[in-house]
Amino acid sequence: MNIGLAYGILGFNTVPFTDIEYFNNIQKHLEDRFRARVLVAEVAPVAGIEVRGDQLKRKILDDLEQTVKPSVLDPDKKVHIIAHSMGGLDSRYILSPANSDNIAGRVSSLTTIGTPHQGSPLADLFESFVDGESDMPLLGAIEGVIRGIVSKFLWFDAVYDLTTESTRKFNDIYIDNPQVDYFCIAGEGRHGDESSKTCKLLLPAHRYIKRMTDEENDGTVPVSSALRDGWEAISPPWPADHFDEVGHDLDKGVNSTPDHFDYLRKYEEIVERLQSYQA
Repeated sequence: MNIGLAYGILGFNTVPFTDIEYFNNIQKHLEDRFRARVLVAEVAPVAGIEVRGDQLKRKILDDLEQTVKPSVLDPDKKVHIIAHSMGGLDSRYILSPANSDNIAGRVSSLTTIGTPHQGSPLADLFESFVDGESDMPLLGAIEGVIRGIVSKFLWFDAVYDLTTESTRKFNDIYIDNPQVDYFCIAGEGRHGDESSKTCKLLLPAHRYIKRMTDEENDGTVPVSSALRDGWEAISPPWPADHFDEVGHDLDKGVNSTPDHFDYLRKYEEIVERLQSYQA
């Protein structure tokens, strides 16, 4: 079984000179548990969907065609893409019939986890700062400082592509491909009171999204945005924040795995569902 893992904004395969993986031990676990061939496709962390998507496509095709060494995937089998966050939009782009260079013929399924199919209120917030349209009750001087920081460090094509308006346009153009089976999973935040719904880093974002949408969310993406009409939700929303979904509990430190959420078992359930679907 071929599996391609596609990561989100600011993503990476492994941090240089460390053992920190974006998909924390997920690649090895799926290889050992299912004897799967698993490719983590490296793409530009902060580029837009089209750039990242083209890079993802090229990584998959190069591996299937055995033009890179060492190659991982079985060239005689199609690929199941499991994508986190923005990686799901990159994947939809390279599969859609609206993309004349789509690779739907080489891909069996796409499963998205915490992907903002209808955008993220956080991206909208960052865009409002850059455009000077924020109506948050900040003093002018403080707002100017925040806007400058966002513009300098947080504004890149990826952020714009994750806004509500941009994803609406994306959804109108990049329709699903009937050759591919589509699945989705949302994160609803950790179980518990409102002060413990996410890691401390994401808690302000979780509260902001809840205030703006009145929805449960994983600290980055509302549940309704992570789900998509016409797709099968493989499981109920995960009791996890956006980092838990790929195996990182930031409250315990970098590269620490969640105790409250058996993320490896959740990835097993995804693969088991894909196997049964094929049968």
